[in-house]
Amino acid sequence: MATDVRNVEEKLDENLLAALPEGGKVVSVTPSGMSDYCNTFRIEVSMPDGSSQVFFEKEASGKEGLELMESAWTSENTTYEFIPEHVPRPVKKGSYKFRPDRHFFLAEFIEMIEDDIPRPESYMTAIAALHSRSMGKSPNGKFGFPVNTRFGNLEQDNSWTGTWEEYWTRQMKDFLQREDASHDGEHHAELERLRPLFFEKVLPRFLRPLESDGRSVTPCLIHADLWPGNVKYQTDGETVCVYDACAMWGHNEVDLGVFRNPRYPLGKPYLKEYWKHVPISEPEEDVDSRNTLYMLRNQILLSTLYPHDHKLREIVVSNMKLLVDKVEAEEAAKSGPQTSTYQSRL
Repeated sequence: MATDVRNVEEKLDENLLAALPEGGKVVSVTPSGMSDYCNTFRIEVSMPDGSSQVFFEKEASGKEGLELMESAWTSENTTYEFIPEHVPRPVKKGSYKFRPDRHFFLAEFIEMIEDDIPRPESYMTAIAALHSRSMGKSPNGKFGFPVNTRFGNLEQDNSWTGTWEEYWTRQMKDFLQREDASHDGEHHAELERLRPLFFEKVLPRFLRPLESDGRSVTPCLIHADLWPGNVKYQTDGETVCVYDACAMWGHNEVDLGVFRNPRYPLGKPYLKEYWKHVPISEPEEDVDSRNTLYMLRNQILLSTLYPHDHKLREIVVSNMKLLVDKVEAEEAAKSGPQTSTYQSRL
C-alpha cells in the first residue's frame, strides 16, 4: 500500500492507496482532462528508489458511477490484452472504503501530445492491430460483450447475439428510441418518415448480404469510440495511445464509421490506410454504404448526448435519408414499385 504524504485535509481513500505501489508515497493529485460524467485525476507516486510512477484515476458516484467504472475496466482490460503497446495498462477498479458509494478505475498514466492528430499511418496501425489480433477470438463466437458499456454516459446493450444483423438492428432501435426521448418526443416529420424505412429496408439491404450466400462476419474486438480525442500520440510522436473504449465484439468496419464523420478532420486517407492492413468485407461494393451506416451510430449518439444542438439531429436525418434513397433507387431500377427483396425478417 502507498501512503499519501501531501499536506492536504482530504487524503486519498485507503482502497485507492492499496492499489498503488507498495512503499510508494503520493506526492501530487491533479485534475486530468475533461469529462462530463466522472472526475479524472493524475496521481504521482514517489518510489523508495527515487523514481516516480504516475497513474490515471476516474471516479464517479452511485449506481451509474459503478456501471461507468465497470464499463471502463472491462473495455480497457480487453483492449489492452490485444494491443498493450497502445493502451494504458489497467491497474484496478473498486470502491472507496470510507465512501462506498464512490467508485474508481485506475490505470497507468501515459504522457501524450495533446494538440496533434496522429497521421493515418500511426492512427490506423493501432486500429488494424486491434482488429486483426482479436479476429475470431470472441469468447463464445457471438456478437456482444460481457458487460454493457458506455458511450459518454449512454448505456450500450451488449447482450450476446448470434447474427450481426440482429445485434446491430437491436442497438439501432435502442439508440433511436433514446435519441427521441432526449428530445422530449419533439415531432420531426422527416425522421418519423425515415425511421421505419431505415429498419425495413436499409439495415436488411446492407447487413444481410454480409451473412448470406456463404459469407459470414467474424467478430473482432471493436473500440467503438475512435474520435481524435481518444487517439493521441505518445511523447515519441510515432506511437499512438488509444483509450476510453466502449468495447464490443462486432464487425470490424464499425470502427471506421467515425472516420467518415465530417465533425472530425479524418476522412478517406485514414480509411485507405486501414484497408492496406485489413481486407474489405464482402460484398465489397457495399463498403461505402456500410461506412455511412456505421457513421450513423456515432451521429445518433451525439444527437442524444447534446439534444440542444439541433444541427446534430439534422445530420442524422440527412444521412438516414441518403441511405433510404439509395435503397429505394435500387428497388426502382430492378422492379419498379414492387416490395423490396430485403424486407426485414427480424
